[in-house]
Amino acid sequence: MRMGRGALLLCPGGEDRFRHDFLRSLRYARALGAGHLHLLAGVSDGEVARAVFVENLRWAAAEAPGQSLTIEPINRVDMPGYFLADFDLAARVIAEVGATNLRLQFDAYHAHRITGDVMGTWDNVRTLVAHVQVAGYPGRHEPFGGEINYPAFFRRLDSEGYGGWVSGEYHSAAGTVAGLGWREY
Repeated sequence: MRMGRGALLLCPGGEDRFRHDFLRSLRYARALGAGHLHLLAGVSDGEVARAVFVENLRWAAAEAPGQSLTIEPINRVDMPGYFLADFDLAARVIAEVGATNLRLQFDAYHAHRITGDVMGTWDNVRTLVAHVQVAGYPGRHEPFGGEINYPAFFRRLDSEGYGGWVSGEYHSAAGTVAGLGWREY
């Protein structure tokens, strides 16, 4: 489940609104049985935004110790100005927050757009990952063909014992049913 209004995570003075919206989203996540609640960082930059982001994540993690929370690096080509557009920054933020229920949402499409190296990025952050998302590149369509070697990536996930979900987050090129063949990898 994704929590919207991500900019409030970064906005000095927006803490009360973020907390209100977080508690509402948490109620929905619990009612729906959502395994993870994704907290979008939003559009901002600078050290003040980073400090507010960390403090709000600490508060959220303490407020919901039994709920898995995720943050996700998103590339700035698809989302200009997005604050969390770096996997190293995401790892530092998770370490700084220091909460066991705050983890990384690894989107292979964004990893490719940000670093050009899905496997190397995975190697660097895999111990932080709670959820994996996939999409083909280019085009953000079904995860086959294109520049990302998904069969190799899926084999890596299996060989390393990744036990979480892998979800497709893409724009279907040929319709939903026709585009589900990638699940056979």
